[in-house]
Amino acid sequence: MQNRTAQAYILAAYSALALVFLLSLACASFGAASTPPPPHIDLTPPLPAAVALPVGASATAPPLPTAPPADALAADSPAPTPIPTRPRPLPPAPERANRIIPYVQIAAGRHHACGLRVDGVAHCWGNNSYGATDVPARMRFRQISAGRHFTCGLRYEGNVTCWGQNAYGQTDAPRGLFTQIAAGNAHSCALDTDSAVVCWGNFTATPTGDYAFTAIDSGHNYSCGLTTAGNLHCWGEYGFKDSGPFQALAVGTHHICVLRLDGAVACYGNNWHYQSAPLPETVFTQITAGSNHSCGITLDGVPECWGAGIKARPDLRLDAPSGVFTALSSNWKNNCGLRTDGTAQCWRQPNPAQAALPTANLVAAFNGRSFERPVELFSWPSGGLAVVELSGLIKAHDASNKDSPEPHLILDLTDLVVTGWERGMLSAALDPNFDEFPFLYVYYIARVGPDQQIQGRLSRFPVVEGVAVRAEELVILTMPQPAQFHLGGAIRFGPGGMLYLGLGDNTNTENAQNPASRNGKIIRIDVRGSTTEQPYRIPDDNPFAGRTDAQPEIWAYGLRNPWRMDFDADGNLWVADVSIANDEEVSIATAGANLGWPVFQGNTCLKTAADCAALASATIPTVTYSREHGCAIIGGVGSPQPDIPYIFGDHCTGRIWALERDDTGATGWRKREIADVNHKILAFGTDAAGAVFVLTDKGPILRMIW
Repeated sequence: MQNRTAQAYILAAYSALALVFLLSLACASFGAASTPPPPHIDLTPPLPAAVALPVGASATAPPLPTAPPADALAADSPAPTPIPTRPRPLPPAPERANRIIPYVQIAAGRHHACGLRVDGVAHCWGNNSYGATDVPARMRFRQISAGRHFTCGLRYEGNVTCWGQNAYGQTDAPRGLFTQIAAGNAHSCALDTDSAVVCWGNFTATPTGDYAFTAIDSGHNYSCGLTTAGNLHCWGEYGFKDSGPFQALAVGTHHICVLRLDGAVACYGNNWHYQSAPLPETVFTQITAGSNHSCGITLDGVPECWGAGIKARPDLRLDAPSGVFTALSSNWKNNCGLRTDGTAQCWRQPNPAQAALPTANLVAAFNGRSFERPVELFSWPSGGLAVVELSGLIKAHDASNKDSPEPHLILDLTDLVVTGWERGMLSAALDPNFDEFPFLYVYYIARVGPDQQIQGRLSRFPVVEGVAVRAEELVILTMPQPAQFHLGGAIRFGPGGMLYLGLGDNTNTENAQNPASRNGKIIRIDVRGSTTEQPYRIPDDNPFAGRTDAQPEIWAYGLRNPWRMDFDADGNLWVADVSIANDEEVSIATAGANLGWPVFQGNTCLKTAADCAALASATIPTVTYSREHGCAIIGGVGSPQPDIPYIFGDHCTGRIWALERDDTGATGWRKREIADVNHKILAFGTDAAGAVFVLTDKGPILRMIW
């Protein structure tokens, strides 16, 4: 009897194992499809999920099943199922319940998202330009975290594996055993088994002091953690600290929110779009943070979001999907959540405050060809678009021909142009009456003379049959430019055909307020009818004309580095001045205007109170932005859109803004973000129809589509 009982138990065990094996095969074959093309930002995955994350799961690892034994991990496991563009039809309801392998975690990246199944298999979908969705085969994970263009997973064994973009070493995960991971913009951090932090990528700093953490999360160039006592401690670009106890944290691009034990939320950092002003009298069980907004799940499981220009009021909340959610994750403008019915949903954060302002999409011009440091773009009269490269080349390219023919060489000054840092061929412009006077004007840094002096040179070249005749160069103006920085260099023709040239202070801050120096100024000259004997004339209405103590070419002064400037349709000269460490600024330069440098930078007084009081008449910037939004402003161009006179961006972050009227503001203007790029911006340009182009460093030239 005992033997028969044992045999029965054995037979039952084998039957159970066979059933598990068959179910695993069914799950492995369910939903197979080809990898989708990268969508714009429709990240909604077709696979369901039904397991809720705990409070604060956006920053901590979710509860996990017991790790499979070593021999099970060594066996072949099902490869991650690619996410199809459109969901495949689900089987009837009775079968569906047996075939779902639910997610236990959702992770939103900047342009992609990932879900972690209950069996440890990760699925990623969305933009795969850098391989961020290419999950390594046959790996089981305990936690997943998505960054800007990369993803990291914490494996069952405790090792970390990352994939995707690795320009800064953000996927070079260190060896060791870890309990948590957090991917940021271009770096990641992890908690080791001693609750200490290890970071890698473009930001490797770790907390100073003897801290043990229970949770971590990462933002742009900083990370934060909750200590064992529940206190907040951040390190890197932002050093936020606060005493808790807090139960969870959520780190955004430039702000952070923490969840108190009573469900109230506190936020710190950038509040430009009210992303750090949580909804009042609302109790949350979980929180997450993006770039210009934040979200949380209420006690009822309803997602609520705030920020993106909407003040924190109960009757003005950002849109979020209806229904009940068990988990949320945000990154940049993207959000993903898990529902209680076994589905996952992602959406891009809307911005109701910008409803009146168009948002620009960006598409690659010139068939996606990359350029080597392009700094100027304009229509070329004989066809195509002229692109000025810092190296000293100007070529005409066909922006519409998909066959990418060889560009037409307009001018080659590579043997004269001095490059390095900010030096090079800095700008070019056509005579405003080109049909009558076919001239090309160029400003470049050259090494000339027997002493090989480095100087800025403004020259004119006649154009014959679409080519600038180098042998007939007329040097209009020269000036010593020994430093490698703060050169300015933008040429623009303004009302009346006058030529304007922006010049930086050449790293000598006192130049900007010194009327005897052209550095740190915008100069204005008349080049009509220029000859070797008289290359230019001083316009009679120049503010310093006729003065013996000043350079008569000066139109406006008090500038640090006006890299780019442009006129709008009404004739206003918009100038973007690059800051030293304070406010990047955009101003309207008028005749005799003092833009304030080095006494003022943006709206910040850099000298004594007496110095700033003495310069109280300095021109107030139209708009500014701090280092939270970027590091070097790139002046732009006028816009083809009505009520948008000017577009500009930031070199480091790739963010692009447009100006619009704001009658409630001090200057009557405000900026609105309309696009962002994944490359460093060098300049903007327009074609004959007014279309706006974005010139990036060693990347494609992008055209704005409204």
